[in-house]
Parts: sequence; C-alpha cells; structure tokens
Amino acid sequence: MNVFGKLCNLALLILVCLSATALGQDPLPPLQPTTGRGGGGGAAITGRVVLPSGHPVNNSIKIRLSNLVDEGMYVYTDNNGAFLFANLGAGIYTIEVSGDPKLYEVVTEQINLLRGMRANVVISLKDKNATTNRPGSNVISAAELDTNVPSAAKKEYEAATRLAADGKYQEAIPRYKRALEIYPGYLKAHNDLGSQYLKLKRLDEAAAEFEAAIDINTKAFYPQLNLGIVLVQQKKFSPALDRLTQALSLDSSSPAAHLYFGIASVETDNLEAAERELKTALSMGGNEYALAHFYLAQVYMKNGEREATISELKTFLATAPTGEEADRARQLLKEISAGNN
Repeated sequence: MNVFGKLCNLALLILVCLSATALGQDPLPPLQPTTGRGGGGGAAITGRVVLPSGHPVNNSIKIRLSNLVDEGMYVYTDNNGAFLFANLGAGIYTIEVSGDPKLYEVVTEQINLLRGMRANVVISLKDKNATTNRPGSNVISAAELDTNVPSAAKKEYEAATRLAADGKYQEAIPRYKRALEIYPGYLKAHNDLGSQYLKLKRLDEAAAEFEAAIDINTKAFYPQLNLGIVLVQQKKFSPALDRLTQALSLDSSSPAAHLYFGIASVETDNLEAAERELKTALSMGGNEYALAHFYLAQVYMKNGEREATISELKTFLATAPTGEEADRARQLLKEISAGNN
C-alpha cells in the first residue's frame, strides 16, 4: 500500500475543500464572487483578513489578485474581513491586501492553485514600523528589559552577544555564564544563553535557562516562546502547546509562535488548529516561515488530500531547497509518485 493508503486507508484520494473557518470565526458568509479571467477552472480562493492582533477587521479592505494571465482582479472584503475569488484557473496567484496606508503595510501572499481546488487563507495586516519576530530571536521587548544590572554583568553580556552574532556560540556561552554569576537575575542573559544551547541542540540546558528567565518574569515573551520551541524539538508536544499558548497570550502577532503552535498541533492530530496556525504564520511572516508549507503538507496528507499535499511540498522546496525537512519533502514526493505507478 502506498504512503497515502497507509496513512489514510483510502482507496481513492480526492481533493476536498479547505475549511472556511479561520481563527475561531464563523464560516465565511456568502459573498458576491469576483470571477477570474484566467481561463476559469472551477477553483476558488476564500479568505479572511485579520488585524495584527489576530482579531477580525471591522471595515472593508481592498484585495487584488493577479497572475501571469491577469494583472488585476479586485474585490473588497465584507465588514468581517471575508473575501472570495471564484471560477479561477490553475496557476500561481498573488494576493495583495491594502489596508489603511497610514497604519498598515501592503501584504502579499502567493498561492499555487490546482484545478478545481478551493483554497482558504488567513492574511494578517502588518503594522508599519513593526518589528518582525523570528524563531530563536534574542530580542526582548521594552517591558522585558532588565533593570539594575551591574556594569560588570552588562560588560560580560555584551561581549557574549558579540560572539553569538559572529556565530561563535561555544565561546559566547562562558561569557553569558559569567554575566549570570555576577547577576543571577539577569533575564536577558538567561534567555540568550538558552538560545545558544538551543542552536547547539543542547535542549535540556536550553530549557533550564528559559525556565529560569520565566521564573524571573512570567510575562517575558521570548523565554515562553523559546521554551515552547525546545519542547517541540524534544517531542513533548502537549507541554509545548501550553507554553506556546502562553506566548501567544503575550504577543499574538508573533509568526514564530503561530508556526510552532501549528507544528505541535500537527503532531497531536489537531489538524484544524494546525492548518489555521500554519497559515497564520505564513500570512504574518512570509517566506521566512516557509517551514509552515512542509507541515501544511503533513496536515493534508493526514486528511487524504493528495494534490494539496503535493502543492505544499513543492512550494516548500521552491522556497527552502536545503536542509533536513527539504530532504524529507523530496522523499515524500518520491513516495507519492511511486504510489501512482
């Protein structure tokens, strides 16, 4: 039995409609569709635009859809942020979302649409001048800045940070430790020391440092996020979801938190949540979070959606062609192709 037969116990794999529910909202209301002029293949794109916080917009937002055939199909969302493009042909489409230019950046997202496919997307507006959160980032928000740190501890911390920025993680570790010997309550030093251990796959030591940072300030976002990432890598998915829920409660605009929440949800077979969170990570963070495509493929594979699985794997490889997940993606594509012969 091929890989889909083993995973899904289906004799025939069919493409099904993606869920029309996003971020806990009601199903998308019926809209007046904009019909594509790219040949018409029965495919459609439904979606919802949300604020950077993840909450629904409360006004109409302009959406532009384009591909190589048609440079501009336009529609406005309803007052809940929902939109629909119908009767589209197969191909790669670009969605462009234009909110209030004084408040938000123009957001774009690409979709590889297969014939007859109905794709659902969640697109988050991005505040102008907002800082993007990245997996493993060592940036701490202003509310998390350490106070009353002795100058000697700061000197060791800054030296360690320079070494870490140069990729000298092993050399950075003892300098972070010296900073903590001088000032054990140094939250950023605990977080950044944990980040070096995480990069070196010393996961137990990384977890201990992030936990120490959380003990100092339970409202510190990055230690919560980084501990969630460690727990995902340790395959402790239920505790990871708890930590990532905490992280998202502190900053729901973090694409990294949505990405790892999605990964943990895939591994715990909460496929609806996984799809929602992975798509949110992509809409917020773009190609930097291409790993979400790989795990979306896992969602569709578990659901028996063969063509959607192939599409996500190919999109992932086009964006991130190297690395362990890229090798796994190529192997999956081979197994899927072999199963058709």
